[in-house]
Amino acid sequence: MIHIFASLFFLISAFSRAAEPSNPPGGAQAAGGTEAQSTDPLAAQLREYYDKAFGFYTTGDYQKAIEYWNMVLRADSKQVTARNMIEDARHKMAGSSMEMKGAFYELIKKGLYADALVKMESMLATDPTNQGYQKLQTRTRTVSAIAPKKPSSTKSWNIATDGLYSWLGEKEDALFAYDALRYAFELSPAESRFQRMIAALEQEFPQLKINDTKPPNVSVLENKKDVALHHIYDSKFYPAVKELEGALRLEPGDITTLKRLGSAYLQLKDYPKARTAWQKAAALAPKDSQLTEYLAALDKAAPPGKSRQNVAKTKKRKLSDSQ
Repeated sequence: MIHIFASLFFLISAFSRAAEPSNPPGGAQAAGGTEAQSTDPLAAQLREYYDKAFGFYTTGDYQKAIEYWNMVLRADSKQVTARNMIEDARHKMAGSSMEMKGAFYELIKKGLYADALVKMESMLATDPTNQGYQKLQTRTRTVSAIAPKKPSSTKSWNIATDGLYSWLGEKEDALFAYDALRYAFELSPAESRFQRMIAALEQEFPQLKINDTKPPNVSVLENKKDVALHHIYDSKFYPAVKELEGALRLEPGDITTLKRLGSAYLQLKDYPKARTAWQKAAALAPKDSQLTEYLAALDKAAPPGKSRQNVAKTKKRKLSDSQ
């Protein structure tokens, strides 16, 4: 911090020197005497902003200090010291900033997009050069113009809200947002607002549409299950798990997805996760004989309570005993 204050001191000193009157060559005083002497108005203005910013900074009013350092940058965008001090003040404000961002994300999670926009704009007013806030403001303004709030708790709107949270929320996941909004539109094709949200997302992330391999006549959910199945056939079990986990975010109770997820985990020898997936499926479809067979076979290969490491040790011990 000392080097920042030192930089600030030298910078203000430089402004002071720039503001001092100078005599013309030869020592002759300019016509009109001292009245002709003038200071650089920009240097004086910047010195005033820096003085006020530094005063607020030393008293712990970091938001006000940031306001004045932003005034410095608006007057002269090359002021590195002001930019550095803004970052330092933001770091000190991290605690209160986290609380405000938490309140914003909670509004997004609830589908209250107009209220979230108001919250973000109040945050941005105290820190107008924060690029993260600017990005969230733009996104939230786009969504709230389409739907100020989640209009209902239908299945399609619940899925869309989850997708929008992946776009506007704490952890950005544009791909899931894309899948969720498209799936919501498939469930409610008459809801034009979903289509507008998809278009807005594609505009910000054009690679989503460019890289999409889903056939037009196949649903988002079925496509993810099909892609996962091909991964399993090709012994690409980790990509299969990723696709299936994504499908479960859209439809947590899809029996086929749970079956395939259990199979993928079985191939990875992650028996606890395989059992969990199949048990969830069996609870939803208790008369499914295939699941009964799967779980019985798994119980023989890896009895409940045994970890993957214990199963491997048992197999190794049996192998050494037979030799």
